Amino acid sequence: MMASAAELELIINRPMPFGKYKGKPLLRLPMAYLCWMERQGWPEGRLGAELALIYELKLDGVDEGLYRLLVK
Repeated sequence: MMASAAELELIINRPMPFGKYKGKPLLRLPMAYLCWMERQGWPEGRLGAELALIYELKLDGVDEGLYRLLVK
């Protein structure tokens, strides 16, 4: 998934729509939860692609610079 800077900012701030972390920005999801979701299979559609992107950003260690973009 390729995302522009504006799209990336929207993705990292998008609230998780369900489950234990409902309402948390996607960037704030714990890596353990993302690893579990990756093993289970990503949800269908846009949410699955966005979660996979967040997983890859965290896996590659490039998420640290993105926390400043979170809406407080």
